[in-house]
Amino acid sequence: MNQDTIKKLITELIMSDRMLLVIDSGGAVSEMHARGMTEPEYSGQWATIESRDWHVHLNIATVEGVQFVENSDHGHEVMPKLYYVRLSAADGVTLLRFYFPNPWLDDSEKPTEFQPELLAYFEEFRDRYVGTDGIVLVRRGGGEDRYYADVAGITAEV
Repeated sequence: MNQDTIKKLITELIMSDRMLLVIDSGGAVSEMHARGMTEPEYSGQWATIESRDWHVHLNIATVEGVQFVENSDHGHEVMPKLYYVRLSAADGVTLLRFYFPNPWLDDSEKPTEFQPELLAYFEEFRDRYVGTDGIVLVRRGGGEDRYYADVAGITAEV
């Protein structure tokens, strides 16, 4: 993966001030809101993503995959889909996920009527990045994942 593209994407996601960062080790999950964060710092292959109360060091050289995910296989009845960006290592392990605001939840994370502007927010990021430097769209649902290299018309399945 192109490290400059990864840096640009991470910076945009963090600076949008609306993301929820998730680190999942399999035995523990950490969820951190990106509100009020400073711009990530980059030194060689390392990114430092920092908030007032926490920080993460990410070795960008280990990022081998970037997926924009539309997930309907998540077990939350009140939310038909979750929308996020997944950074993964060569072995498929998830390094970080950046969750977009959910169109079926209000600012207090309570169920609400569908908010199309929040879906459009995800779609705008997705449409700018999918197809660039190996970044793909994943539609997760029905027990299977479908990978696409192109958003415009979804013509090429990977």
